[in-house]
This record gives sequence, structure tokens and C-alpha cells, in this order.
Amino acid sequence: MRTLFPVLERELRVAARRPQTWRLRLAAAGAAVFLLLILVWFFGRSGVKTSNGQIGVVVFHTVAGMTGVWALFLGCQKTADSLGRERRDGTLGLLFLTDLSGWDVIAGKLFAAAVDTVFQLVAVVPVLIVPVLLGGVSLTQIGLLLLALANGLLLSLVSGLLASLLARDPRQAAGLAVSWILALLFIPWGVFAFLMSRDNPIPQADAAWLLLASPSMPFLASFSSVPVIPFSQVVLASTAAVALQMTLTLAMMWLAARWVRVVWQEGGGPAWRWRWQRFAARVRYGGIVRRPEWRRICLEHGAWDWLSLRDVWKPWLPWVLVGAFFLLQAVSMASVGVSGTMGVGSGLMTSVFHLLFTLWIAGEAGITLAEQRLAGAFELLLTTGLKPSDILRAQSRVLFRILSMPIGALLAYDVGAILYLPWGRESWDTVALGWWLHVTALLLTPAYAWAIRWSSTRAVLDGRAINLAVGLAMNSVYLLPAAVCYGVFGGLATLLILENHLSWAQSLTLAFLPPLGLIGGWCLWWGTRQRSWVTARFREALTSRAEAVAS
Repeated sequence: MRTLFPVLERELRVAARRPQTWRLRLAAAGAAVFLLLILVWFFGRSGVKTSNGQIGVVVFHTVAGMTGVWALFLGCQKTADSLGRERRDGTLGLLFLTDLSGWDVIAGKLFAAAVDTVFQLVAVVPVLIVPVLLGGVSLTQIGLLLLALANGLLLSLVSGLLASLLARDPRQAAGLAVSWILALLFIPWGVFAFLMSRDNPIPQADAAWLLLASPSMPFLASFSSVPVIPFSQVVLASTAAVALQMTLTLAMMWLAARWVRVVWQEGGGPAWRWRWQRFAARVRYGGIVRRPEWRRICLEHGAWDWLSLRDVWKPWLPWVLVGAFFLLQAVSMASVGVSGTMGVGSGLMTSVFHLLFTLWIAGEAGITLAEQRLAGAFELLLTTGLKPSDILRAQSRVLFRILSMPIGALLAYDVGAILYLPWGRESWDTVALGWWLHVTALLLTPAYAWAIRWSSTRAVLDGRAINLAVGLAMNSVYLLPAAVCYGVFGGLATLLILENHLSWAQSLTLAFLPPLGLIGGWCLWWGTRQRSWVTARFREALTSRAEAVAS
């Protein structure tokens, strides 16, 4: 490990000289302060009598919850391509010509990816102290939260590193890491709910210890709001959860440190590993019979279809996601009935799955462009007779072929829920939120698909890596417009309902209806603008990139 300290020192010096480090730190602190001021202003204008302690608790829960989600999912995005890029460039093996060990490489990559994120989290800590000054939050809760943030961030970073060893493609690595984090978050809660719903449930306090495997437990403990564990055992539960998850994280680091020394090799190693890799390649690309037939089918449509659909299983993957959605809905209907299923929970679940498909569109629109850009093959494509318009039409054809029917199945479910909920057995106040969520998903999904496809394409043509291109597209099309529109109209609706000017159903109409028009209009305008840029400068962008690769 003596070679590790120079690596850490170098990463700190590089981060200190990088302007982005300080910009992100300032942005994180500014966002936390802005959220704090908004919450304090909201309670001041709401007309509801609240003590400083109650305000402090709400501020703490809001800022801490958003920071926790940030730590859990930002870390794996940072490390998802750290080792995959080395493997694609063929430089991973060169690291082991030095005195570096597997632990040195893993720890160096981990620290390099963690510097920016740690600085951003540290910048938010002063805002978390404000609830302590307001009252209602103790220093013990702050300490538990910092422990939970450190645990969640480290788990996320290591998950991304391990995923980058499993998949060369950055998008697949990020998907694997996020899926692993989601599994750790929700599977323990699902098992707990199953044990509690049986005819002969085991004692709740005994089953609650299964939740220690979930990274959400340390955060809930810092909120002092673990409903299934006595309050006197909250600190003990948080410490035990962190210890268990740190053990898992260290085991993942040990596996990554051992694997990184051999994963770059094309031959040798244990026979079982290479047999497994050959089996995975046959499943992914097809065997000696299936692959030529698949290539012929794709080439009948065009060369770009073959470049985009070389993975035989790619057209079936969206159906796996759709199958998971309908399986969850079927389980829910069997448990609580149709009326209970097609309400708020169904609307939230539908929104999450539509978000996943939006991410899929952003990634699929840019992945083939990014691969050919990195390979320097654009100039070869332009010499084959392919025109920029042919490539863009082929991109549309591939997206439609892969994703149109799966998304259509979700939209059909939205239509069914919209028609059913007003006539169901539940009162309108109970189902109004779920109804609006389904309406939002139904109306905005086509606009999101249009805008994010062109936004991701432009980001890739600008030279962005695929993960960064997807992030930029999501920010400009999905996150920022939704945060602004729903924040403004949702806050206004909440103030009016607290002052008894609107009913619950009227407030939901105010919170959802104007954002539908504004966000839809923004997506159409933004997508049209990005499309105009792409179609006008497609050849220029490819040619400039080809010249850069050649030089």
C-alpha cells in the first residue's frame, strides 16, 4: 500500500487545480441554502402555527433525504466507467507493469471519483447544522446522518467500480450499479413486508432486523423514524446496519482488487471464467447459427441497424422491464385489490418506469454514435454512401423498433387507469393524485421522448461521453423543467390549500395542469431546436471529430 499515498496526493492536487471542483461545491452549497430559504419562507407564509423545532425537523428531513439519494446514486455514476475506459483503451494492463497492486488501483480510482462528491457533501453540512440551531434535531442525529452518508457514498462508489469490471460499456455498467443499489434498498423491505403479510407472521421486532441490509436504514435511524424498531434501539440498529453494509462494501472491494489484475487479459486464467465468458458472448451475440441470420436481418434495413442491434438480446430487454412492471402490479392487485392498486402507488410506479424508459431513449439515441466517435469510424461511415439523413432515419427506426411497443404497453395501462379511477369504489380525493400522475405520464412521455432523443444526440456530437450526454439530456429535458414547474405550482397549491382557499382536488389540478402545458411546450421547443442543430451540423460534427482522431 506504500504506492497508494502518491496516487492519493496526486488526485488531491489535480482536484484542487480543477475549476469544476469548486464550481460543483459552490453549486451544492447554493442549492442547499436555496432549499433552506424556500422551506423557511413557506412556513412563514403558510399561516400554520409551527414552532422553530418543527421547522428544523422538516428542513433536516428534506435536505438530508435529498442528500442521501444524491450520495447513493451519484457515486456509482462517477465510477461506472473508471475501469471500463481503461479496458477499452487497452491501458489497464499497463498499470500492473509498475509497482501498483490491485488494491492500489481500486483505491486510486475510488478516491479519484470520490473527491468531487465528498467536497459537495461537505459543502452541505453547514446547512444541516441550521436545524440543530432551530431546535428539534440533536447532534446525535447529525452524527448518524453523516455516518449514513459516508456508508452510502462508499457503497455506491464500490458498486460502480465492480460494475465497470463486469461491463465495458459505460451505460451497461451504470445500469448494473444502479440496479444493485436499488436491489439493496428495496429487497429487504419486500422480504419484511412478505413476512408480515403471512397468515402466521413472525414477531415484527424479529423480522425488522432483516432491514439492516438496506442502505435506507441508517438514514431512517438518523431521522429517528424507524417505525418497526423501538426508539431505544435506533442508534444500535443504525450502527449494526452500517457495520453490515461496510462489511459488504469491503468484500466487494476485495473482489474488485483480485479481479482487476486479470480482467484485462484475453487468455489464461481459470478455465471456468473463460467458459462463462464464452457462454455470455453466445447469449449476447448469438451462436454460429443465430448470429449470421441476425446480421442478415439487420443489414436488410441498413448498416446502421446492424451497428445498433449487434446484441441479439437488445430488442427483448425493454420487455423485461415491462414484465417487471406488470408483475408488480399483479402482486399488488392480488394483495389489495384493483381499486387499491390503481391509485397513488400505481401512479408513482408508472412514473418511475416511464422515467427509466426515458433514460433508455437517451442512452440508445447516443450509444452507437458515441461508440463510432470513440473508434474514429465516422469518416469510414461517410465513405460507404451513408448520408447524415440516412443515419438519423436509421436512429429513429432503431428506437422505434426497440422501444415503441414496450412504452405503448405502459401507456395503455395509463389509459386504463385514467378511465377506471373516476368510476371505481374509492372516493375522488383518494384517487385524484394517482389519476393526475397517470395523466402526466400519458401526455408527457411522447414529448420527453422527442426532446431527449435529440438532446442526447447533440451532446454526443459535441464530444460528450455517453453517460455525461445522458445526464445533460435528462437535466435539460426532465429534471430542471420538472423541478421549476412543479416546485412553483406545487408550492402555490400547497399555500392555497393551507389557507383554505382550495380543496384537495382543486389544489392537485393547480399543481399538475399548468406544468403539463409548460413542460410539454418546453420539450417540443427544446427538441425542435436540438433537431435543427443536429440536422444542420451533423456532417460538420462528424468531420471535425474524424480530423481530431486522425491528428
